[in-house]
Amino acid sequence: MTNDTNKTTGTVFNIRRFSLHDCKGTRTLVFMKGCPMRCRWCSNPEGLNSEIQVMDNLSLCIGCGACIKACHAGAISAGVSYLIDRKKCTGCLACVKVCPSNSKTVSGERKTVDEIAGIIKRDAPFFSHSNGGVTIGGGEILMQPDFVKEVLQQCRHDNISTAIETSGYGSWDELAEIAALCDIIHYDIKEIDCDKHLDFTGVKNILILDNLKKLDALVGGFDPKPMLILRLPLIRGYNLLEKHIEKVAEFIKANLKNYHSIELLPFHNFGGQKYKKLGMPYALENRKNIAPEELGKYTKLLTDKGLPARVQNGKPIVVADNIEIDHTHYSTMKRRTPKWSAQQQQVQLVQ
Repeated sequence: MTNDTNKTTGTVFNIRRFSLHDCKGTRTLVFMKGCPMRCRWCSNPEGLNSEIQVMDNLSLCIGCGACIKACHAGAISAGVSYLIDRKKCTGCLACVKVCPSNSKTVSGERKTVDEIAGIIKRDAPFFSHSNGGVTIGGGEILMQPDFVKEVLQQCRHDNISTAIETSGYGSWDELAEIAALCDIIHYDIKEIDCDKHLDFTGVKNILILDNLKKLDALVGGFDPKPMLILRLPLIRGYNLLEKHIEKVAEFIKANLKNYHSIELLPFHNFGGQKYKKLGMPYALENRKNIAPEELGKYTKLLTDKGLPARVQNGKPIVVADNIEIDHTHYSTMKRRTPKWSAQQQQVQLVQ
């Protein structure tokens, strides 16, 4: 990638405009493609692979056979309902181009920074009236850090509120640079136990928790301070346990002091059909969704310890002394500046 925003490109798999369920206000969501983790409950499997992929929707297939003739790799056969043999598929997209019924579609598209920034800027009037903005997630944003940074820089130039969603599994230097461009940072804590985290997601959580501690210290050095929101995805049969919540609370109280609040994310299986379209197995295919009200006792475990917590998109929780969690966005008009120099900041984080 180059430093020219006209030429810098990134791979996105979705751009969702006018979202009302991600932070406060109307937001444009940009989903980056590629993730180093393999969470068993992932609801966006099309965001895992960094390459552009073909998705199969057999319910739309009319059996015309055009895709078989177009596929020079021999990856499609009528004998298996025109499904793609993923081992043979080269990703040439020839089948997509000739499919008359949109049975085969593309997941992923290369976009320039200017293209994405232009889409976001079109929604600016809705942001200003609703206290909204842009949220960049994935996948994992740290897989394409240069592109993400440039999009955020352009948004801040356009006085658009900026937010990210991250697992924190990536380069600390990249995360620090991206965080400095954000008004809101959503950071996942999927599992505290390292061995369980490896089993559930495919990676250990040492880097994730270490980056979170550094990020908490970094956030405390900014003025105004961005909102660092900790997110706890809760899945029945995995981490929907009081013991898990207790350990998370212990970690937070011992290591973090500049975060804004905690959000509990109830599991849903809405991404199940996408696994089928990608020819991927879904480990939680028969797992029931968790209703937000089921998380009440887990929220209470946190609030009883004085930790500001609520269920995602739920009503504000009164924590203590009749103080409610404030989920109002910080103004993007005010440029954020660190309270200490870069050298002092490094010393602070090492300590």
